[in-house]
Amino acid sequence: MTTTSTTTPPPPHPLPLHTLDHANNPQTWTPILSSHFSQKPSSFLAALEQMFQHPEHNTSWILRSDTLSDSAEPSSSSSSPSPITARNISTPGFATTRTLVRRFIPRNPARDTPAEQTCHFLTGTSLSGEIRELVVYLNHCDTAETTPYYLPKVYGVGWLLTPNDDSSYILTLLYSLFPTYTLDQRLHRTALHLLSRAQKLAGGIESGYIKRVHHDLLIRREAFQDRYLALRARHAARLVDGWREKTDPKKHVFEDILIATFLVCLWEGMYPDKAGWRGFVDIGCGNGVLVDILLWEGWSGRGFDARARKSWDGFSADTRRALEERVLVPFLLGGEGGDGEHDGRFESGTFIISNHADELTPWSPLLAAANGCPFLAIPCCSHDLSGAKKRLNMNLSKSTYASLCAYVERIARECGWVVEREVLRIPSTRNVGIIGRRRMSEEVDVAEIVRREGGGIGWRKRVEALRKKESVGH
Repeated sequence: MTTTSTTTPPPPHPLPLHTLDHANNPQTWTPILSSHFSQKPSSFLAALEQMFQHPEHNTSWILRSDTLSDSAEPSSSSSSPSPITARNISTPGFATTRTLVRRFIPRNPARDTPAEQTCHFLTGTSLSGEIRELVVYLNHCDTAETTPYYLPKVYGVGWLLTPNDDSSYILTLLYSLFPTYTLDQRLHRTALHLLSRAQKLAGGIESGYIKRVHHDLLIRREAFQDRYLALRARHAARLVDGWREKTDPKKHVFEDILIATFLVCLWEGMYPDKAGWRGFVDIGCGNGVLVDILLWEGWSGRGFDARARKSWDGFSADTRRALEERVLVPFLLGGEGGDGEHDGRFESGTFIISNHADELTPWSPLLAAANGCPFLAIPCCSHDLSGAKKRLNMNLSKSTYASLCAYVERIARECGWVVEREVLRIPSTRNVGIIGRRRMSEEVDVAEIVRREGGGIGWRKRVEALRKKESVGH
């Protein structure tokens, strides 16, 4: 029995392009792959602009790219001219409509070096009046040997969009190869990825795709990433090598470095030259890594948890003095605190950190309001004010985690906080940061909110059980 394949065969390649490079040397652009393209040219151009702005979506080896110049924004480039000159290209039958220069920032600067690249958007018209679109990336490295690993070892990459006979288009991926470097399997796989990536983005643009998660609302991405690389270089090796817990050190160490990066960037904006700084307190500090990093970075503070961790003994003397084994029994519940308990009273202005603190999460905005303290809460597991696990059905269409975040945000607003939210760049699905820095109103009866939310009945009994529970995570 024979079967007939329904797969549409790829279209034929167009002829190679012949150009002159920035030094007027002849340059050949060889078609590598071609595919049918059903979207509009405008969607193709928008997709290639997205690919230029976010090369980190193509490979995990790249952290980001910084745009050094853009001919579409002459005012910005003229005020701070780029020391890197764009590499020109002369392409018969095409006119350049936009030129950009970018610098790649590698994810691991100790392993890879930054690199520059020029991008040209070009439009051409054939003798028959057909409009063609061409986008080229020009490598600023002159040999395959000097090209970083995270870039294809070619002089240039191009995307050519040409009309087809049936009112659709053909999209072709082209390489300008180095004379001493032949097309290998890695270059072929890269070509396939870059071609399909352009098609996928263009399809999403035409279907009205709307990005659901927005990062970097409070801290600029570039400032965050540059600071993260510095903190990682200072702390990652010593913390991983000295790990004493049963859990994976890389997961916890790098996550806490990322959270510390966010906090340091946030605090530098809130407290220029540390003016007005009153210290921090990490409630439910777990392994203590976050406290340790922040202390090393010069931000005074302390942390406590219901149980001491093995990792605490591996820290410096300064960090060990800043960590305490205590159970939080909020004074808002009434009664006197016992031995080994913290009543949740903090000096006004102390920055409260609640990082995956589980039972303490919904208490964070309440304690912050009662003490006059700003806060960051990163919710994890869903609990109410009694410490009991509970799915908080704020909206039946939302997930348990989304409902928990909405619950904490509602309590924060009822406490008078101007609630800010940031989806943190951490390797966790529990990555929402809820921040309170300013209050709309301080005329709020926090005790009444606690009463309305159930009064925290059973809190003391539940948190006492935490003393005996072995840690399996944070």
